[in-house]
Amino acid sequence: MDPRGRLTAALLVLTTTFLVGSAGYVAIEGVSFADAAYMTAITLSTVGFREVFELSPAGRFWTVLVIAVGVGAVFAAFGMLTAAVVGGEVGRILGRRKLHDQIEHLHGHVIICGFGRMGALLCDHLRERHVPVVVVDNDAARTRQVEQLKGLYVLGDAAEEATLIEAGLQRARALVAVLPHDADNVFVTLTARGLRKDLLIIARAEQAATESKLLRAGASRVISPQSIGALRIANILTRPHVVDLLDVAARGVELEMDQYVISPESPMRGKTLRDSQLRQKARVMVVAIRRADGRTVFNPEPDAVLEAGDQIITIGQAGVSMRLESLQWQ
Repeated sequence: MDPRGRLTAALLVLTTTFLVGSAGYVAIEGVSFADAAYMTAITLSTVGFREVFELSPAGRFWTVLVIAVGVGAVFAAFGMLTAAVVGGEVGRILGRRKLHDQIEHLHGHVIICGFGRMGALLCDHLRERHVPVVVVDNDAARTRQVEQLKGLYVLGDAAEEATLIEAGLQRARALVAVLPHDADNVFVTLTARGLRKDLLIIARAEQAATESKLLRAGASRVISPQSIGALRIANILTRPHVVDLLDVAARGVELEMDQYVISPESPMRGKTLRDSQLRQKARVMVVAIRRADGRTVFNPEPDAVLEAGDQIITIGQAGVSMRLESLQWQ
């Protein structure tokens, strides 16, 4: 039984015992309920002060019964109350310990600062793609929502170094700052960049003037929902078929866009796109190659050579990632 259930059961046992004991005195001795309640209270508490009224043989028998049954019930109720208080606190401590241990074993996860509408949607999308996530929020109600979804979280201020370290910042692949206020996102970005120079930091900006501040604070990329929304509406109005195609690709229903890194051990390393036979073996089109030095080659020629560290941007039927992974070891 959980602590709340124990507390409810204890109160129910105490109330029932007290009412039944008082009702018995009223029925047997014909006294007022106030006198009967007082007699029941001193009997159950084992004070033994004095008899409030003269007891008949039946009343004495009832007193013995109240002592035998009622006192045991009272001790049982107080035991449940103690278990509810102590057990609840211990449960919370053990729960936090387990949560901390799970986060300690994470590597390559994404830290999401802020579990508002955007943060919650982002968690859903990453969970669908099997990307481990740790949420940081200073609102206990929101972290309870994460807990109900069986997610990992840290309750605290994301602008504090200790909070980010507890969220596993040193082992994370990226941090996303989507707190409701731009100033908070700036502080989080500053703190995270101070702790890790190589971390990918993506921050949300509600105001256009904040974008430059976030970049100066150390954000790798800044996302403005208003700008993205306006651009999408413009694209729907001017190139609706392109938008539909991209939506299909993003949903991964018929098409899937992905990126893949050529590892030093890959058999595709040193080969041209033509010789790698990506189109034939993986059923994908390579729309761009991002070189290790940062250059991006769009619509690469068949003679373009793949090198270690190159990221190929592909589009094809669903399952691109698995097909490319299988080629990596052929």
